[in-house]
Amino acid sequence: MLLWVLESAGTAHLRACNLIEKLYFMIVLIEKYYICSSFGDVTMNLQQLRYARALAECRSFVRAARQCGVTQPTLSNGIAQLEDELGQQLFLRTTRTVSLTEAGSHLLPDIADILNAQSSLLVRARAFSHPEQRLVRIGVSPIVGVKFVTTVMEPFRAEKPGVEFVFREMNLAEMIAMLEARQLDFVFGPVRAPSLGRALMTSAAFLDEPLLFVPSSNARAKYIGRKSVTLKEIGNEMFVLVPDTCGLTRTTRELFKQERRKLIEYSGKAMSYAVLEEWAELGIGSAILPRSRLQGRKDVAIPIVSGEGPLQIRYRGLWRKGPDLTTEVNRLAKFLKEVAPAIIRGLVR
Repeated sequence: MLLWVLESAGTAHLRACNLIEKLYFMIVLIEKYYICSSFGDVTMNLQQLRYARALAECRSFVRAARQCGVTQPTLSNGIAQLEDELGQQLFLRTTRTVSLTEAGSHLLPDIADILNAQSSLLVRARAFSHPEQRLVRIGVSPIVGVKFVTTVMEPFRAEKPGVEFVFREMNLAEMIAMLEARQLDFVFGPVRAPSLGRALMTSAAFLDEPLLFVPSSNARAKYIGRKSVTLKEIGNEMFVLVPDTCGLTRTTRELFKQERRKLIEYSGKAMSYAVLEEWAELGIGSAILPRSRLQGRKDVAIPIVSGEGPLQIRYRGLWRKGPDLTTEVNRLAKFLKEVAPAIIRGLVR
């Protein structure tokens, strides 16, 4: 157990008290999930949890090891030790594929919570030690991707070397709640226009990305040679979806609802965009993906259109408005409105 003795700060600044309180609750979170375990003596470490998260994202021991900067045996041993201590197999391994088990899918959000808490703890500690250092906290939906957002923001970041940018990639609904609670400064994702009616929120268009239909291998023959399809034409297909966390599933459901078509959903859920394509190839169901998330056979993906043109998923940048925003937040908001659109057009051209 962690034992923390907090002595009275006397005349210490209120900001220090607030920081101590927040750090305490983060430590409690890490202690709850990481140190205090029903599995007895626990020797797992944060690096093992990072290995598990990387393997869940990469679906490849080689790519996950490269991402973590370790050898493949080191990563494999770390995950095996973690599984042994948890008493659960997290991954199914074959000679060609790696996928999450049911237990792995169940525990992965807790692993992410622990790693996010540790990251926040370090950031807040650095901010307290160096109050002159400016900080901008940015949440990004996985469907958008941190890589694309950082590429768009590169000119702004280059002009602000004294500003630290902290990125989070997590559940979209949770990030919006964190934005409202002032724990994030910006959120990027497929945010619905009606939700922007909140009195304290404002936004800017970020990217409109075409949606592609990936037919199940069982249904692929009837779409050979098609240059485009409508929702009506693919409405009788069964669709595999991802969990409703990044905004893609909600967007898909809304598009079918707008067309007054019933979306036929496969009862299971794919845990990544790559798995959507894998399951379509296996004949489990068809999929709908943004163009940038297509990794496999691009020759079988077909653009989806309507009477108004290509169907698209629309990403926006969302932030709070008010007089209490920092200078850096206000400057980045102006950048998103005035400069970012031209950069994005150049990137997607």
